[in-house]
Amino acid sequence: MVASGVLVATAAACSLSPDPGAVATTRATSPTSAVASDTAAAEVAPDAWAGARARAVQAVAERRAAAAGRGDRAAWLADLEAGDAGLRASQTAILRSMVAMRARDVTVAAVRERSAPVPAARGTKVDWDVRVTSTYRLEGFDTAPRTFDLDLTVRADPADPAAVTVVASRPADRPQPWDLAGLVVRRTDRALVLAVGSAGRVAEVQRRAVAAGARVAAVWGRSRPAVWVAPATDADAARLLGRQAGDLEGVAAATDGPLVAGSPAGADRIVVVPGPWDSLQPAGRDVVMTHELTHATVRSSTTRPVPLWLSEGFAELVGYRAVDLPEATVVAPALDAARTDGLPQGLPAAPAFDPVTGRLPVAYGESLLVLRTLADRYGTAAVVRFYRAAAGGLSVPADVAGDPDAVADRALRAELGTDRAALVRWWQARLRTLLRQG
Repeated sequence: MVASGVLVATAAACSLSPDPGAVATTRATSPTSAVASDTAAAEVAPDAWAGARARAVQAVAERRAAAAGRGDRAAWLADLEAGDAGLRASQTAILRSMVAMRARDVTVAAVRERSAPVPAARGTKVDWDVRVTSTYRLEGFDTAPRTFDLDLTVRADPADPAAVTVVASRPADRPQPWDLAGLVVRRTDRALVLAVGSAGRVAEVQRRAVAAGARVAAVWGRSRPAVWVAPATDADAARLLGRQAGDLEGVAAATDGPLVAGSPAGADRIVVVPGPWDSLQPAGRDVVMTHELTHATVRSSTTRPVPLWLSEGFAELVGYRAVDLPEATVVAPALDAARTDGLPQGLPAAPAFDPVTGRLPVAYGESLLVLRTLADRYGTAAVVRFYRAAAGGLSVPADVAGDPDAVADRALRAELGTDRAALVRWWQARLRTLLRQG
């Protein structure tokens, strides 16, 4: 999932240096040229060198991608504007993180101009903005490429476009973990932790990630080696996920990654949201991490979407499996909703899982009870078979394949010998029992 952003343009300016031996710089965002009228005829129109500058920027992007992939600091910095110590320092830090993360196969997918340079006289450097779309993989973890966008401001003389330099670089709205200041990288063969914070915080995330792997494998049969990103602020977490901070109200972690129809996920990131995460007790943190690793593991071994009541309910089933708490306590928001609104008449629908509704705990609790109802009646192993069938294992007609609910209904009949109506009745009965006990 790739988000696009808008780079804030640099302030307009256009001038000639009072020193005849110096080179002036013209900002790309200036609507007109301030070059004196007696030199206007010498100005080069943007269209006149469009192809040359496009080739030059493409070459710069490809050189930097190759340098990042092999961890070559000198080549990575070579195309930056000379003398910009701040830019060189920030880009050095980014490369250091990319190397520690073992970013490999860094490839330029596309380069497009976002603002053309203004007309400028030969001998006058001009700035303009481009967006570079690239892909990469994290060695040992990604089985598919991850895409990211960079917004660059570049500078060149129309007379010498091949000498283009980079004067600014920033994520196009959605950063990658290597953009986080103070990033700490910790790696095992099962968990790559990319965190910002104290040594204790980094160690805790790593420890709980490894433990979550064992819990997921005990149910699903295996757990995916996962990438865990723990930024310093909720705002950073939201940006990493391509969301607004308010969208993550009450969300302690989220799994994110590109999905291609008919293929398993291969480049997921589990992002910890520090505010909600810090508010949890240790057992709650374990539940959250197991829940998200369940998503990442299932997504990496299935090829078809399932209804959210199934995906979220199953992740909750695995997450709470080792937690010794009364069921009524675990699903208290769902019971409160049932007391207020009456028993739900159908399985939780997709809109109920949107955090902005404020009913996410209700949807999660209801879904957990659905999956526990199935597990108690048929066994956890049968629930796994049902999930695998719904998520790609069951052959269905083409006109049904795009409807997750219809596919899940077929999987219920094929794997468990039941149907949705019976499941809803059993689920409602479980809710009634919990309400009576409360």
